[in-house]
Amino acid sequence: MSLVMSMKINRMSINAIDLSSSEPRLSDELFPIAENNQVIDDFFRTHFLETREGKSTKSCQFIDEDATVKTKINRFVSNKTDEEFIKLSRELTENLFRIMKNSSSNSSGTFFVFEVEIGEEGCIFLIKLDPKQGVQVNYTNLTLSVLENILPDSNDRVHKCAIIRFNKPVNEKAELFVMDKQQKEGEPARFFIESYLQAEELLNDKIITREVVREAKEKFISILPEVDPNKIFESIDREFSNGSRIELNTAIKNVLLDNVPSDKIDREMYINNKSNEFVRDYLSKYPDHQTTFTVERKDQTVVYRSEKDQIYFRFNKGIFTQINVDKDTEGNTIIKIDKSLKFKRDLK
Repeated sequence: MSLVMSMKINRMSINAIDLSSSEPRLSDELFPIAENNQVIDDFFRTHFLETREGKSTKSCQFIDEDATVKTKINRFVSNKTDEEFIKLSRELTENLFRIMKNSSSNSSGTFFVFEVEIGEEGCIFLIKLDPKQGVQVNYTNLTLSVLENILPDSNDRVHKCAIIRFNKPVNEKAELFVMDKQQKEGEPARFFIESYLQAEELLNDKIITREVVREAKEKFISILPEVDPNKIFESIDREFSNGSRIELNTAIKNVLLDNVPSDKIDREMYINNKSNEFVRDYLSKYPDHQTTFTVERKDQTVVYRSEKDQIYFRFNKGIFTQINVDKDTEGNTIIKIDKSLKFKRDLK
């Protein structure tokens, strides 16, 4: 079952943040989920999935056990009543409002707080939605309606989301997944992650790169037995070159486009399905990981060797385009080295 299909919304609350006011507008009632519009429901499910698997997602952990958001959620978990959820929603909104008032942000909007179940796991899901015509929020009673076909397409409105896990498996490190689309590359002000959630990124690019490259090589040799493994490895090395900014689904799709035979039946559908499957399987195996990262590889050489190590051939990746390794019709390996390299035998 997919992540979105298995998602169950238990409780939901809507609050309003107007930075021109002295206080946020806080709801004292739950949003009536049973009466929910299907368009609205699909919208929140879509953004839950993007917060978990999207290109702007960061896997994080709380800086310490006394982080404000964490302690408030733990208090709710110990007594999961409607009253405690409303109290949690109001306090989380008040905290965000105060931090935003003291920051350079001028982005008012609507703040949604959810209690969500994914299988055996419980989460608090937060969404900050910026104002835009098309969504109708009644600020008197904090209810929500939608003009058809507007809300699901308004991805530019959703800038900040967080999935906070309150009963995660003990062997997983990620306590929360955070999406902050307004965060610019290299921007020092990170108030949503650092000041509001009091969290920090969990992983580094080197770890993710190593595991992704290894999984890709193993996976594609398995699903493409008719393709020369050397060709697959070359495609992976090109796509995951050091310093490249990667969105995993796109990168995997590019490798498949390089290697899936052109006469494959339903080729485009096959490539899309296999790239989506790779990302799902990868996140299942490495649930703390994220799908966007900058490649960090220190392996600057390409190595070929025979099964029993009788032959060992290594070259620097900087001359990758000047080396060609291929097979002839009989399965023999042919290595072509560009004459500009002046390749010759040592006199030793």
